[in-house]
This record gives sequence, structure tokens and C-alpha cells, in this order.
Amino acid sequence: NNNNNNNNNNNVEAFSSSHVNSPKRSTPPNESKHRKAAERRQREDERKEEEEEDAVKNALSKVSGFYEIGNVDIYRSIDACQKKVFKMSDFKTSLAEIGVYHGKSFLALVSLRKQNERCVAIDCFENQAEINRDESGVGDYEKFRKHAMKFCEATKEDSKFVWDGVVDSDTKMPNFINVISKDSTKLTKEADFNEDDDGPVRIFSIDGSHTVETTLRDLSFAADECLHEQGVVILDDCFNPDWPGCISGLAKYLDSSSRIVPFAIAYNKVYLCAPSLVETYQAHVARDRNVCVRKKASLFGHECLVCKHGWLHTFHGNDDTYS
Repeated sequence: NNNNNNNNNNNVEAFSSSHVNSPKRSTPPNESKHRKAAERRQREDERKEEEEEDAVKNALSKVSGFYEIGNVDIYRSIDACQKKVFKMSDFKTSLAEIGVYHGKSFLALVSLRKQNERCVAIDCFENQAEINRDESGVGDYEKFRKHAMKFCEATKEDSKFVWDGVVDSDTKMPNFINVISKDSTKLTKEADFNEDDDGPVRIFSIDGSHTVETTLRDLSFAADECLHEQGVVILDDCFNPDWPGCISGLAKYLDSSSRIVPFAIAYNKVYLCAPSLVETYQAHVARDRNVCVRKKASLFGHECLVCKHGWLHTFHGNDDTYS
């Protein structure tokens, strides 16, 4: 028995010694990737649960159009930067979009509205044959109007913007929306934008005709004539292969002007601001837990944050039929 006990003790010591002295098992690279992927999926599931309670995103999801809902988080981050860092809540500004289609991306802007802030919607609407030569999107005023009314009614209790429920007798829309039914290349600051009453535009979304010439003109008008000095221009469809005119128009603009430059890419849009503000906007967006920044990359020589893309909707959106 003593011999057996000694043998057992020796075996235990040998076993313990071999495990103490053996190198620690390293985590295989694939296992680390799987763990990170699982953690990412968990975070995305948590965000989906939050979004189910998000009145703005829920209301936007009911509006027809090609706008990626994920852009709302980028919009909110830019809005927060403007209000907290640049103190834009303290003075008069406006919001604007060229090419509202049925209103989806325009209403995302509306959700950022400050009290008494004017929102300008520009589209050729029913006058498609003469103006919308590239057929990049067939606007519909009545659909836009209905979506605007439903959206504002659905979100006025939950959103930060204030609406008193007053409807304009001419447009049959909320009275803070200024509708301009016009070819965007014919816009003038004097005739169409009342800066004295409404202030400069702090966020200007461009999603109009996708030709090189119109994109260049829309960028020039928005950035060089209407934009607040600390404002942001958002250009849509820059990476959509159906519309190479957008990225080509952007390239021409950057060759001719340095007023604004790209600072972020997200969901098929390019975000631009004054060169001196790039680091401020990038830092604010990168810190936002609701925004997924994947990496940094250069676009026409300008370092940009690269966020999520939403490629599936972007590439297949033009094949879908919207009612």
C-alpha cells in the first residue's frame, strides 16, 4: 500500500509539474475572430432592440425611398456636434435638401429641426420630362406631402423638434416646410433662400439629378452660396454604379473649390465640411457609440472616416418598385 501511495504521489507530482511548466495555450487567430464577430453581432442585436423603440426610424421605415436608415445616426451625430460644439442652437439656421423624391431623407433632416427652424424641400416633382433628364428618381408631390404629414404627426411627441400642428394652407404641409418646385440649376440665393429670415443652411443634402453638370452646380450652390460657415453638405449616390455622374461631379467640384472637403463616407453618401472643421466633425462622429466607423481612407486626397455602407439596399434599390 505504501508503494502504491508513493507511486500515486509521484504521478500527481509529475502531472502537476508538466502542466505548470507547459506553455499557456494561445488563442487561435480564428477563435479570436469568431469571438469578435459574436460580440459585434450581439451589439447589433442590442441596437436593433433600441431602434424598435426609435420613433423617427420607425416612421422613416414606412416611407418609400432609397435612404438607408443607418444614416440617421450620422445625421444625429453631426447635429449634436453643431449644437454642442458650434452652439448653433443659439442662432438662426435652416435645413435643406435638393431632390426629396417621396421625402424619406428630407424627413430625416426634419427630425433634427430646432424650434422655429425652416426646412427647405427642393424638387421638380411632376415636372419630370423637362428637368429630370437622367431619370434618377421620379418625385411625387402628393406622396411627399402625405409622408410629411404622417411623419410629423407620428414623431412630434418623441422627437426633439417642436411643431404646433399648424398646416400651411397652400402646401397642405407642416408650416415650417418651405417647398420649392423648381429645377435646382435655376435656384438663386436671392429668389429662393431668405437668409435674413431663415438663416444660413447648416445641413444641406443633395440628391437631385445625378449628371456631372447638375451635381457640380448643386454642390457649388449649396456650399458656396447657402451653407453656414460651420455647416455640412451631404452628397448622395457617390458610390452607386448606376450614377457615376455623382462622384464625377464631386471630383470636378473639389478641383475648382476648397470651400468644403470630404470628412466621412457612410451608406453611399459623402459628408463634406470646411477643411478647418474636418478633425472636429470626425472626432465627434468617431466617439458616437451609435455610429460604426470601420476605418479611415483617402478620397481625392482627403482622409475620411469610412462607416457602414448598406450595399445591398444601395445596389438593388433601383431595381425595386416603390408605391
